[in-house]
Amino acid sequence: MRVLAFGAHPDDLEERCCGTLAKMAKRGDEIFMCVATNGEIGSYNTPREELARIRHGEAQASCDIIGAHLIWLGFEDEMLFDNRETRMAFIEAVRLARPDVIIAPPPYKDYNQDHDACGYLAFEARILATVKLMETEHPVIDHIPPLFYCLPVGNMSHKTDPQYFVDITDTFETKLAMFACHKSQHEEWGGDAFGVDFTTMVRNDDKMYASACGTPGCEAVEAFSLCTDWPIIAGAHKLLP
Repeated sequence: MRVLAFGAHPDDLEERCCGTLAKMAKRGDEIFMCVATNGEIGSYNTPREELARIRHGEAQASCDIIGAHLIWLGFEDEMLFDNRETRMAFIEAVRLARPDVIIAPPPYKDYNQDHDACGYLAFEARILATVKLMETEHPVIDHIPPLFYCLPVGNMSHKTDPQYFVDITDTFETKLAMFACHKSQHEEWGGDAFGVDFTTMVRNDDKMYASACGTPGCEAVEAFSLCTDWPIIAGAHKLLP
């Protein structure tokens, strides 16, 4: 199976769904991790251009851990909007990956507008990628892939109820290793900007979902909801590990 995951910023996928992506890679799926923005404002000390370069390298290092392909769109951090340029880039990403399933943040359900826009652009691109007259470098795809939303950290907004839980107990350390690749954010941004330890936050988040799902022996879980806007794809939940 081919899996395409969209994240707004270079460490978003690691926070939300890389335990699941690692499980999918482990079972032999081909993984594409698409990062919409270059994350160049996540510092108080590093110049934007240099930080964008650093964060690209961190994202690549994370992908390398599970053998995923990195798709780097390079839009300006905190300036991701739904417009012609971004729509065409998202469509091209879908056509490049040719996914059987897409994972993205829920549109307009989050605390950050880049997350919101990323989710909406993924929602639009999954259908537009099948439209022949929307011309991109890669050819049109022949099916509309199902779309799962990876829930916000701590489901902060409480606007999206989890429908599906993926037990990532066996890949949780892999997820943490991928998350640790984003050193620029752990060493400065998390504490300076928000006063939090990002790794502790991720640990607590996945433990919270593990408690919510109630499965014995389950220590870490990622939560998802299925996009049920047209077209409804029967049995899509079976694509999750």
